[in-house]
Amino acid sequence: MRDEDRDRTDLIQELVALRQQVAALEQAESRSHRSSEAWRDLWAQYEAMIEGFDGHIYICSQNFEVEFMNQRFIERTGSYPLGQKCYQVLHDRDDVCPWCVNDRVFGGETVRWEVQSPKDHRWFYVVNTPIRHPDGTMSKMAMIQDITAHKLTEQALQEAEAKYRGIYENAVIGIFQITPDGRLLSVNQALARMHGYDSPQEMITGIMDLGHPVFVDPQQRDEFKRQVAEAGVIRGQEYQVYRQDGSKYWIAVDARAVRDETGAISYYEGFIQDITARKQGRGR
Repeated sequence: MRDEDRDRTDLIQELVALRQQVAALEQAESRSHRSSEAWRDLWAQYEAMIEGFDGHIYICSQNFEVEFMNQRFIERTGSYPLGQKCYQVLHDRDDVCPWCVNDRVFGGETVRWEVQSPKDHRWFYVVNTPIRHPDGTMSKMAMIQDITAHKLTEQALQEAEAKYRGIYENAVIGIFQITPDGRLLSVNQALARMHGYDSPQEMITGIMDLGHPVFVDPQQRDEFKRQVAEAGVIRGQEYQVYRQDGSKYWIAVDARAVRDETGAISYYEGFIQDITARKQGRGR
């Protein structure tokens, strides 16, 4: 083969090899482009989830430096405090918060808790989660929801319950709740004393069926149930009943039926007054 032919053959082989290299580079670039697009799509989804959370999110390092904040938190703080100490940014403190749980989080524990911010006295529910990075370092992610409205409602309910409990326990008239089959659900101290018991719990335990040990006339129990079922409420109904020691006395009852969603009577509740003195006076 002539040198000219060999040169042409070598050139063709080199061009083929170069073309193969170019094709390989084009494929690698295409894969890289697709990978970049996939990462962009993944980041967009991640960002949408982060910003869609109806609370605050921040990430900090083991030395308490802020590494990330979602937009809601940035708006709350008024800036993006990247690199600043979390206790300064969140609570206007000069040192680590005494309630800080970073040691537990960086020990691998997920910690859930409630905290009241000294900055604005609002209540927050916090979930602290450890984040492990590929290089072996760790961060803490905190997801925070404002529960101030819930705490205020809870406090109001507790105060209302305390007021109700005070009225219930200190009332001078008897208060009761009882099921249709005669099982006492609750009685106050006044009613327990009226029946000769030392405490409400002793009365609840001691009286399992009001039809026999309490009503002097057992038929009055059925009459009580019939009247309340028909009218929904009775007022000033008088009955003669037994005390724990077997002595008799007179009571006046105001009661109503409490029904469930099907209309069936769940229990009766009402008030009882001792009218023995009045009844005896009327008899003289």
